[in-house]
Amino acid sequence: MHHLTPKAQQDPAAATAAQQYLAALLAADPVLVGSAAAEVLRLVPGRRAILSGQFNGQPAVFRLSLHPEETKAFATAWQELTRAHAHMSDGTHRTVTPLALAAEGQVMVLEQAPGTPLLDLLWSLEPEVRTRQMQPAAIWLRRYTAPTEAMTPINRGPWRNWAEAALAKQTHVPLIAVETQVFQKMKHLSRQLRDYTDWRTAICHGDFHPNNLIVAGDRLTGIDLGGSNRTPIYRDMARFLTHMARRGMVPSGQRRFGVDAVAFDAFVNAFDLSPAEATLHLPYLICYETLVRVEHPDMPAARIRHGVALAETLLEDLRQVV
Repeated sequence: MHHLTPKAQQDPAAATAAQQYLAALLAADPVLVGSAAAEVLRLVPGRRAILSGQFNGQPAVFRLSLHPEETKAFATAWQELTRAHAHMSDGTHRTVTPLALAAEGQVMVLEQAPGTPLLDLLWSLEPEVRTRQMQPAAIWLRRYTAPTEAMTPINRGPWRNWAEAALAKQTHVPLIAVETQVFQKMKHLSRQLRDYTDWRTAICHGDFHPNNLIVAGDRLTGIDLGGSNRTPIYRDMARFLTHMARRGMVPSGQRRFGVDAVAFDAFVNAFDLSPAEATLHLPYLICYETLVRVEHPDMPAARIRHGVALAETLLEDLRQVV
């Protein structure tokens, strides 16, 4: 009997159907014969499922496409995974190992990275040692982006527009009040960015939050990769920083632009950010990430309080620069 994780239990019929579909593909494809799937780790009904299991006798993660568009995305993700793994296959900063793309592109098999997701690890640690994890995480991202970094023209408009569209969907009154002020400051930042022609971009992770880094001793392995878009390097940093702050994880107890100050400085140091990058470019994308993550109407009150604290302290520092 296959197990369902809590997220998959929200739609058990779809999860069971995905398990059965994957089982049929594993039995039919020569590359996959002998493999076995276990838990449904994540499920987006009608799009994709992620399951744990075994491939060639080793723990593995199976990404299963449930839609033709998802199958096309798998092909792109596979190219990016293999590109990144070529320069991050050993040492302390790695990417997950791609093992197979099979069943006409419907199944992607990846190494099951050993260790503990970083955010889960931070909650288990004593507060005084949590900050030690920030610099290695920032260095991981720098190693990932370094081969593709380039200066490209600033495209500030889309980020501002996406943030405004998301703000319009916010339903929590305390967040609406302060996030509206954050957006006004974001517009001021946007005007200041007109003084700069270029900013740094790279092929970025795209969903770089702490639980997409798996920690095993001093080894960090990045998972859930596969984005192939060139975006500002500050976007991944902002995603990581705001993800922690929105959940009340502020390891140092001090904030800079709404997020943990030590973590913020770790990215500044790892990427050798210029003063403009540290005070304009990165805060601009922190504004974006703060506004674009619209909280569910039924989100617990504690999460809303953390969101308000993020936005209010971001606003305080923004007032110092715009």
